[in-house]
Amino acid sequence: MLEREFINQPTERFPSCHCSTIVELPSGDLLAAWYAGSAESRPDVAVVTSRKPMDAKTWEPCQIVSDTPGKPEGNCVLFVAPDEKLWIFFGVMHGKLDGPPGPGVRWETCDLRCKTSTDEGRRWSETRMLREELGMVARCKPIVLKNGDIIMGFEHKSGYSHFMISEDMGKTWFWTGPLMGVKNQHPTLIQRRDNSILALLRPSDVYRRIGKSISLDNGRTWSPAVNTGLPNPHAAIDMVKLTDGRRVALAFNNNENQRNPLTLALSEDEGETWRYRRDVVREEGRFSYPAIIEDRKGLLHLTYTHNRRHIGHIILTPDWITE
Repeated sequence: MLEREFINQPTERFPSCHCSTIVELPSGDLLAAWYAGSAESRPDVAVVTSRKPMDAKTWEPCQIVSDTPGKPEGNCVLFVAPDEKLWIFFGVMHGKLDGPPGPGVRWETCDLRCKTSTDEGRRWSETRMLREELGMVARCKPIVLKNGDIIMGFEHKSGYSHFMISEDMGKTWFWTGPLMGVKNQHPTLIQRRDNSILALLRPSDVYRRIGKSISLDNGRTWSPAVNTGLPNPHAAIDMVKLTDGRRVALAFNNNENQRNPLTLALSEDEGETWRYRRDVVREEGRFSYPAIIEDRKGLLHLTYTHNRRHIGHIILTPDWITE
């Protein structure tokens, strides 16, 4: 492990935080985003970002990207498109904020919005509504397919994932799904050398195993989701295909019952098997919702929620997982 740090510190305005996302910008700077406020799904929750300039030692103070008066923002996802435009996808809750989960409550009442930036997140466009229909929740980063399509997976209130695809660099989007089989959400995606797409899936609260599905037609249709042997405590996961084209790194909680430890796994066969696993955070607390990328130097950057008070950032090499 090369470096471990906290991106943020709790403040009076933002005492709680969750669901981070990270990108390396064309300049080499890092940008992270998450939602923060008094607590999850409280009316004061906003989407915020923090920047770490290339070669800087510290992260810059948080900047608010979206803060809808009286309504909580939800999960957000950063993405740098091939044309170097920076995107942030996020949702806003419109239903009841209290009460048991279900129709009309919290996450099932999210819309889907985005903003874009042409100066690496210093200034943002006006908000663009992508889906007014409620019940679609973002989590894992999009990927660019070999044919140029951009595809991103979403949790859906039905309990089965859906996908958003653009064939024109984000000007227009269309939807595919549902991904049937065992109930699933929050797809994290890679494209394999044979052009198939592998989706690993956060399971429902029942199965406690990461799910898996394959698409052979660029995300238009999917095989029924099945359980893998990888444990999961009903928590988000993320993976990234390394630039060597063969290895894949997966960040997840290697536990059926709690969000501890936070573990990295490495596959040498494009996600078929996970021979190497190593805990990256194991101490008292809850460490969840990882986001993982590989930078231009071949280093892995992992962000995660640390006890709902900090966003952690860890830098390491892929070989650290196998040592």
